[in-house]
Amino acid sequence: MAAVTHTVPAHGMPRRWRFGIGTRLFAAFVTIVGLAVGACVVGWLSYARLSGELSAIAEAQMPRLAFASRLSKAGADIGSATAVLTGAATRAEYDEMRGVYGERLKVLQDLLAQPDAVRDVAQIGPVARAIGENLSRIDIAAGKRFTLLEAMRSDIDELRWLQADLIEEADPLVDDIRFNIEAEARKLGGSNALAEQRKSEALLTAIAQANLATGLIGRLVNATTVAEIQETNAFLGDSVDELATRLDMLSGWPDSITLRQLARRILEQADVRTGIPNRKNSEMSQAAQLSGLAQENARLVETLGRNIEAEVTAIEANANAASLRAAQAIDTGRKMLAAIALSSIVLAIAIGYFYVHRNVLSRIRLLAAAAGSIGEGRHSVQLPPAEPDELGDLAHALALFRQTRDELIQSAKLAALGQMAAGIGHELNQPLAAIRAQIHSGSTLINRGNSEQALVNLEKIRALTARMADQISHIRRFARRPDAQLRPVDLNTAVGDAVSLLEHRFDEEQAELQMDLAEGPMLVMAEPIRLEQVVVNLVANALDAVKETARRRVTVTTRPSADGASLVIADTGPGIAAGDLQAVFDPFFTTKPAGSGLGLGLSISYNIIKDFGADITVLESGPDGTRFQILLKGPER
Repeated sequence: MAAVTHTVPAHGMPRRWRFGIGTRLFAAFVTIVGLAVGACVVGWLSYARLSGELSAIAEAQMPRLAFASRLSKAGADIGSATAVLTGAATRAEYDEMRGVYGERLKVLQDLLAQPDAVRDVAQIGPVARAIGENLSRIDIAAGKRFTLLEAMRSDIDELRWLQADLIEEADPLVDDIRFNIEAEARKLGGSNALAEQRKSEALLTAIAQANLATGLIGRLVNATTVAEIQETNAFLGDSVDELATRLDMLSGWPDSITLRQLARRILEQADVRTGIPNRKNSEMSQAAQLSGLAQENARLVETLGRNIEAEVTAIEANANAASLRAAQAIDTGRKMLAAIALSSIVLAIAIGYFYVHRNVLSRIRLLAAAAGSIGEGRHSVQLPPAEPDELGDLAHALALFRQTRDELIQSAKLAALGQMAAGIGHELNQPLAAIRAQIHSGSTLINRGNSEQALVNLEKIRALTARMADQISHIRRFARRPDAQLRPVDLNTAVGDAVSLLEHRFDEEQAELQMDLAEGPMLVMAEPIRLEQVVVNLVANALDAVKETARRRVTVTTRPSADGASLVIADTGPGIAAGDLQAVFDPFFTTKPAGSGLGLGLSISYNIIKDFGADITVLESGPDGTRFQILLKGPER
C-alpha cells in the first residue's frame, strides 16, 4: 500500500499529497503486527527450550507412566469381576464370569512378562501370582457348591413327585376308612369303629406331616443364613418324628404299604446326616469358604492397587521435577511475552482512543447527524470542518448533496404551487363568475324595486362565498404539516377529500372517475393529511397514465379486510413495463417525459404507508391498465 495518496478535487485542480485514514490505519496495523511477530519469535525460542524438556519427559517417564496405567486398569478390572464371580447363582453364570476373570488375569500376567516392563514389578508379580492361586481355590469351592446345589434341586424335584404320589395314594385309603367306620356304625355293638377311627387319624396326620416336611425341606434349601437353617431344622425334626410315629401306627395295615414307602422316602430326604439338610450344611460351608476366598481376593487386589499406586507416585514425582525444569525454562519467555502484550495493548488503546474514537468516529458521528438532518429537510446543518482525508471528501459530498436537495425541494415546491394554483383557479372561477352574475342581477332588481328577489340573489352570493371558503380551507389544511401520531381515520372520508382536490383535472382531461366505496365508516390507523397525500399522488399518477389513452377511466375502490381496510386505485393506462415494476417505489424513478415529474410521488407514498405499519403493492399491470393496492390496519379493539 502506498504511504500517501494523491487526490483530485471536484474543480479538477490537483490537491497536495496527503496521509489518508487508510494510510494511517495501515501504519498502525504494521506496528501492531510487528509487535505480534516479535512475540512469536520470543514464543518460538521459549517453546524450543520447552520442547527439549518435554522430549526428556516423553522418553524417560511416559513409558513407565503408561505401563503403570495399564497395570492399574488390569487390577481394577480384576477387582470389579471378583464380586460377580463369587456371587454367581448358577454354574453357567459362574463359567461365563470365570472366563472373563481368567482373561483379565492373563492380561495382567502378560503385562508383567513384557521385556520393557518397569523395574519395580518385584512387588507386583507375587501379588498377581497369589491372585491366580486364589482363583484356583475359588474354582474348587464353587464347583463343590454348584454340585451340591444341583443335587438339592434334583432332591426337591423328587420330593414334589413323592408328595403328589402320596396324596394320590391317600385318597382311596381315606375313602376305605370312611366306609368301614360307617359300616361299623350301622352294626349293633360294632367293636371295630374305634380302631378304624385311630387308623384314620394316623393316616391323615401322616399325610399332613409329610406335606409339612416337604415344605420345610424346600424352605431349608432356599435358606441363606445359619439362623434360618437352624430354625428350619428344628421344625423339620419335630415333623419327621411325628411322621415316623404315625407310620409305625399304620404298619399293620397292608393296604398302606405303598403310602408308607413314599413317606419313608421323604423321611430319608429329611435325615440330618444323609439327606438334604446335610447337603445344605455342606453347601453353606462351601459358600462361607467362597466368601472367605473372595475377601482374600479383594485383599490381594487392594494390595495390587497400593503397589501400582506407589509406582505411579514415584513416576509422578519424576515428572513433577521435569515439569519444574520446563517451567523455569519458559519463565523468561513468559515475561517477555507479557511485556510485548502490554505494549501492544497500550498502543492499540492509544490508536483506538486518540485517533479512531476522538478523531475518526467523532467526525463520522457529526457527518451521520448532518446526513440525517439533511434527509429530514433541515436547512441549518453544520458540517464538520473539512480535513485532507476521506471524511473531508465525504463532508464535501454532503455539502453538494444538501445543495442538490434544496434545489430539488424548490423545484417540487414550484411544481406543487403550479398544480395548486391551477386547482384553486379552476375551483374559484365558477363561483366568482356566478357571484358576478348574481351581483349584476341583484343591481337590476334593486333598480326595479324588487328587493325581495334581490335578497334571494344576495343569499345565493353568500352560499357561493361559503363554498369558496370551504374549498380554500380544504386546500390550506392539505398543505399543513402533518401530525406524527397515528389515530383512527375514516378511509372513505379521506378518499373523498383527496379526490375533491383533483376534480378539475377530471373535467379538464375528460377522464371518468368511478368511486366504489364500501358502505358506512371504515376506520383505519393513519394520519389524515398524509393519507390524503398518498391518495392524491396515486390518483394523479392514474390521471397521468390515462392521458394519452382512448378510454380514460380511474377507479377508486374501498373494501374491509381481515386486519382493517383495502384501498385499490386502478387506471386504464398502458401499464408499467415488467422491467420497471421493481423500481416504481424508488426515489427519482419516473417513466414520464423529462420535465413532467421528479419521480418522488410513489417513493413518498411508499414511506408514508410504511410509517402507518401498512403495505402498498402493485397488484397487476399490463396493456389493460395498472392496479395499486393499499392494505391499512384497523384500530385495535
